[in-house]
Amino acid sequence: MPYLESEDGTPLHFVDEGPRGATGLVLIHAEPLSLQFWQRNIPALARDFRVVAVDVRGRGESGKTDFGHTIAQYARDLDLLFRTLELERVVAVGWSLGGSIIWSHMEQFGQARLAGYVNVDQAPRRFVSEEHLQQRLQSIRTRRLAHHTDAILDYFGPEAERDEATVKWMVYECMKTPTPYHVEAVTNSYRSDFTPHMARVAVPSQIYWARYGIMDATMAEHMRSTTPGSELVYFETCGHLIPWVEAAKFNRELAGFARPLLG
Repeated sequence: MPYLESEDGTPLHFVDEGPRGATGLVLIHAEPLSLQFWQRNIPALARDFRVVAVDVRGRGESGKTDFGHTIAQYARDLDLLFRTLELERVVAVGWSLGGSIIWSHMEQFGQARLAGYVNVDQAPRRFVSEEHLQQRLQSIRTRRLAHHTDAILDYFGPEAERDEATVKWMVYECMKTPTPYHVEAVTNSYRSDFTPHMARVAVPSQIYWARYGIMDATMAEHMRSTTPGSELVYFETCGHLIPWVEAAKFNRELAGFARPLLG
């Protein structure tokens, strides 16, 4: 099982599949998921591309370190991944929190390593109200199993097929993230605002919108109109679990976007 060690000593688990080279796809999962949620995508994409996916610190098989649970630190971990694996040009795919991690990486390190960027159902600003945030944090703290179960069921969307075994393993993966880490990441995410960054994205990008996802159509269109060189891709039958529920379309759209950028 491959790991790299962050500068503060946190072990970061990753997978690296497909043909070797200095270019590839980098997949960053949603919160509090893990790279296991890409299992319908990595094998198909790795036939044509080098595909790297990482467990964000505190998630999946990465180290459960009691510090560094901010979007800015997750972005620094991502930069270490790029440097360690000698990835010079990538199409970065950020799903939910992963999208914010890539925006933060752009702000801290620039866009020289990016050939393109795909945002999977993540708005640049998610804050609703302090009351709304505290209600969500209370649910995470006091009804952890039920909270994750409710979230996963909602993320499928009402039209998607789901079976009990799949829901259970997804919830189990979420349960690997200790509650304090989840609380800190959610709080940091809710209080972050990457809206000003949209106009500064200088690489081709796609925005993946789901009919039953967490980002409404008005916000998705606003992101498209304020992000130069971006296009909006619609997923009509799923919720937040776009890469799982509509895996075939996700893989096709991503491969078609990445191929001319990576060669």
